[in-house]
Amino acid sequence: MEKLDKIEIINQLSMRYDPRKKSDFYKNNWKSYNNQNSDLEGLTTEKMLINNIKNSLFSSKGRVSISLSSGIDSALCLSLFRKIFPSRKITALTASFEGGDESEKASEIARKYDADFKTIPIESIFKNMPELVMITKKPKWNTYQHIIAKESRKYSKFLITGDGADEIFGGYVFRYNKFLNLTRSNDTTLKKIKNYLECHNRDWVPDQKNLFDKNFNFSWNKIFLYFEKYFSNPLPLLKQVMYADLNGKLYHDFQPNGQRIFSKYDLIGVQPFLNSKIIDFGIKLPIEELYDKKTGLGKLVLRKISKRMAVNHIDEKRGFSLNLLIDWKKNGKDICEEFLLDKNSHIYSEKIINFNWVKKAFNIVENDGNLIYLSRLISILALEVWFRIQFNELKPSQTLV
Repeated sequence: MEKLDKIEIINQLSMRYDPRKKSDFYKNNWKSYNNQNSDLEGLTTEKMLINNIKNSLFSSKGRVSISLSSGIDSALCLSLFRKIFPSRKITALTASFEGGDESEKASEIARKYDADFKTIPIESIFKNMPELVMITKKPKWNTYQHIIAKESRKYSKFLITGDGADEIFGGYVFRYNKFLNLTRSNDTTLKKIKNYLECHNRDWVPDQKNLFDKNFNFSWNKIFLYFEKYFSNPLPLLKQVMYADLNGKLYHDFQPNGQRIFSKYDLIGVQPFLNSKIIDFGIKLPIEELYDKKTGLGKLVLRKISKRMAVNHIDEKRGFSLNLLIDWKKNGKDICEEFLLDKNSHIYSEKIINFNWVKKAFNIVENDGNLIYLSRLISILALEVWFRIQFNELKPSQTLV
């Protein structure tokens, strides 16, 4: 297991990732987002996506797998695959959660493109927390999509995903709308940073400082510094948001998580939207070709391609949607009581987490069903599980009951 330092723990529990980590993923700066391209009908983007899928799969034979939700990203990838390979076998896989099932719509999409289809039920993120943590060997729980990769390996060494489309082509419309309502172009950099973090308010809690033990000396000012470069440049407001999105969670969380999952199951990941040429092209498109403020629709370029190809997808952003409250009531509450209400737990003996805050969070979740506090409790559970695996008190394959 990799060691954690104090700053990494603070960052993981405040942003869900550590922005100090470096990788070889797409290098860029604010100038990379200057408008230099246009693709009103999506013709260039379509050609680039086709070339990327073709180049990734053309030299191989046999069945391919695809992670398929009911949204535009994976549905478009499937339709483009079928356009390139009219008769090649493909298995579409979707995750099924109680209270958040997209399998019926995903099944319709799969049938349209002559793909075999399988739904994989995911019972509980709480019960399977050791397995989730071991994917990255970090206190992370947003790795539950590994179950798609695990099943995928039964059919093919190739797994197609729609990762990156939101960050590159303007898919976080709920965030854009909220940010524009909160922000003016002449606002200070600090004001824009605070507004941006407000649009990520499931990653922290209003009393974030009280979450940590007093010895941790948590400071929002240190968090703000990580985002300064994204909002201290002359880019339009939403371009600044997209700059932060790509270089924040995509760069430090989603993309490395995906690579670790591919590696764990010895898969070759085919991620058409994360091709460097496509990223470079997409982020240079004007915001007006990506997001319509009046209608609230995003990914306009991808919508043009989808319409031309008659791709039937849902409009709202869902992905593989968890219903955390159902899981909490059935499994999570009892597990969290065992792990987080024990004063001998490592999160307290290591003087990381404030026990009184945890008790307060339990009451808030129980009384109000507050998803923000529930999300923090899950992250703290992941941290405690990480410690117990580290000290051989839990086996990575163990199920919590």
